[in-house]
Amino acid sequence: MLARVAAEEDQPLALVEAGASAGLCLYPDRYAYRWTTDQGDVTLPLAGAPELTCRVRGPAPLPVAHPEVAWRGGVDLNPLDVTDPDDTAWLVNLVWPEEESRRRRLRAAFAVASAEPPHVRRGDLLEALPRLVEEAAAYGVPVVLHSAVIAYLEPDERRRYARLVSGLVEEGACRWISNEGPQVLWEVRSPGLGEPPGPAQFVVGLDGRALAWAHGHGTNLTWLEGPG
Repeated sequence: MLARVAAEEDQPLALVEAGASAGLCLYPDRYAYRWTTDQGDVTLPLAGAPELTCRVRGPAPLPVAHPEVAWRGGVDLNPLDVTDPDDTAWLVNLVWPEEESRRRRLRAAFAVASAEPPHVRRGDLLEALPRLVEEAAAYGVPVVLHSAVIAYLEPDERRRYARLVSGLVEEGACRWISNEGPQVLWEVRSPGLGEPPGPAQFVVGLDGRALAWAHGHGTNLTWLEGPG
């Protein structure tokens, strides 16, 4: 999604994460990638970087280059400091006991983020987001993104959030990438969405339009639309 936005806008990206916690999702340009498709593996290497893997079904427009990220910031009610050993230990403790591979990936993410800590502000995303988008615009195309966050809002707040970000997109102030459960943001739908292809699936949307199903932990992706 980020590579698609970067190609369409032909500018660096300024990432704004809603519910950023320690900001670990703000470094998509600092990882190598391996996508397993029906035609074989597709890779996007990055020397010395941790590798993220995903099983992909459908004609997903897999990127051939990392997007340029010029700025990374976000908002959270209780931001965690990726350079604080107590905060990172707490995040490690939240990983389910049997999932050692997730703990290894998390520790690798700490190393990536702590080398250049993000600008994560304390605040309510419904109040702080417009100001952050305005700040990010000085560095590149603002991209509001979030994953498994909006479910923590009350239903009326979810609708308010969708109206807020949709309005920013309509104004041309930002782009919007969402990754939330199918019952969370009813505004992010499409006629071809259909039923989830498996358990624990989220709806991945771009600017309020659903383009893919994805496992909540990113292990698989099912693309819905044609290439491009």
